[in-house]
Amino acid sequence: MPVLAFDMTTANFESRRFEFRGKNNADYYEGDLEALSPREVDMKIEKSVSGDYAIYDLSSRTGLAFRRSWAHIRSDKTNVTVFWFVRRGEIAISHSSGRNVIHKNECAITRSSKPFYMELTPDESGMVEAMHVVVPSHRLYSIISDSLEAGRPFPTSQGDLLLAERILTLLFEQGEEIDRDTAEQLVQTLLNGVGRTIARIAGDPAPRSTLADRRVADITRYIEQHFANPDLNAKLVADSCGISLRYLCHILKKHDLSFSQLLWDRRMGTAQSWLHAEKMRHLAISEIAYLAGFKSSAHFSRMFKARYGMGPRDYRALPVPQGNA
Repeated sequence: MPVLAFDMTTANFESRRFEFRGKNNADYYEGDLEALSPREVDMKIEKSVSGDYAIYDLSSRTGLAFRRSWAHIRSDKTNVTVFWFVRRGEIAISHSSGRNVIHKNECAITRSSKPFYMELTPDESGMVEAMHVVVPSHRLYSIISDSLEAGRPFPTSQGDLLLAERILTLLFEQGEEIDRDTAEQLVQTLLNGVGRTIARIAGDPAPRSTLADRRVADITRYIEQHFANPDLNAKLVADSCGISLRYLCHILKKHDLSFSQLLWDRRMGTAQSWLHAEKMRHLAISEIAYLAGFKSSAHFSRMFKARYGMGPRDYRALPVPQGNA
């Protein structure tokens, strides 16, 4: 369930408006938060799904304003992108290129690396509400161009954006009940889709990938699908991807990768997770080794100990980390 990350009332407004970043300034980024009607302050922010991503829901019966200036940017150097999904009321975002207004059933983005001024205005019932997702900007460099205008509204009433908002809402409501790694992977996938949809609607050309980039993706995908084959080798992968063995080695080296690194990382990571998986407890270690693509359990044990500092039997005996069962 979501937890209360911040709240502010008329009684504590003057002191609390400087504390919206939470303990150790772990949330959001520096800026000036104001209430447009300081005599009637009533707002809260709930948070769910921590880690690289965080989903928040802001609700307020008071109009709010937030300003991020170059002074704030130079001070904290935080570089995150925020996806805003407006549920009630409206949000107006002003920046060097102009002003945009995001209404109910629309979404937009802001970036902490650029100055902006934001006003949140309640609807006729006296409430403004916005779910928003905070994402490290580097996760989106290859998806959303830096030139995309902050605050430009995009409809969430249909298609990919509607689906993304509904699933993000479910993640927000059930965050503590969902495995953290699963939640983060799902958020990443959803936001990748949102980013591509926003870029397409905005007419923003997707960053071009080189032929070498596409070949590396083909190689990686094939290894992901066939790593359990104990006879998998670089020549087989090259043939399956329609390239020569020499070219496969060349483009992987160009990307600071190697075939053996990709293959053994995948096999070892899978075997490690299976050793702690409750549903795999009935399998002997030798069976897990074979399922992960090792030809012998002895070879698996040697490689496992070299990588993790203990044998697979000792590792399996360790307490299972919460969420990995």
